[in-house]
Amino acid sequence: MGSPDSSKTESVAMVSSEKNAAAFVPSILRRVATIPYEGLLLLALLLIASFPIAGLKGYTLDGIPHLIYQLYLLLITAGYFGWLWTHGGQTLPMKTWRFKVVNRNGNSLTVAEALKRFAIAILFFGPAAAGLVLLFFPARVNLAVTMWMFLPMVATIWWAKFDHERQFLHDHLSGTMLVNALAETMAKQ
Repeated sequence: MGSPDSSKTESVAMVSSEKNAAAFVPSILRRVATIPYEGLLLLALLLIASFPIAGLKGYTLDGIPHLIYQLYLLLITAGYFGWLWTHGGQTLPMKTWRFKVVNRNGNSLTVAEALKRFAIAILFFGPAAAGLVLLFFPARVNLAVTMWMFLPMVATIWWAKFDHERQFLHDHLSGTMLVNALAETMAKQ
């Protein structure tokens, strides 16, 4: 059993380590700021990926060909994020804002971890992406219905505000975390 002074020292060390750990997590504002940037890059990638399909316009409008086309775009998106998360842990917006994704041990993601993170993130950000597209077609869908599609994205962002590690909900569920790239590099030195 320790003396009262040793327990005080341990609690000071614990608070200090929590503050140091918080220094490794990018702010919620920085992470949210990457979302539109990431969306623009993803839009460009998907437009380029659609060029080979553009000549088949009549075949991609409905039925099974349309489903295959949508799965193709999903595969391109998963490949984009999966490759970048497993090879350096950063997309271009993450490099710009100087943070990266790692697993709970602080290591680069494996392919399985990246795919798990992608699948869970799609549940939160996919409806918002669809809602954003639907905002351009107000006659097709009620605006109130469209706005509800943003709720999962808002939920994952709000989760980070109250999470003890300040991680988004999809990171918490997938066992990954976003960390400051510079702080992590300095800690390893």
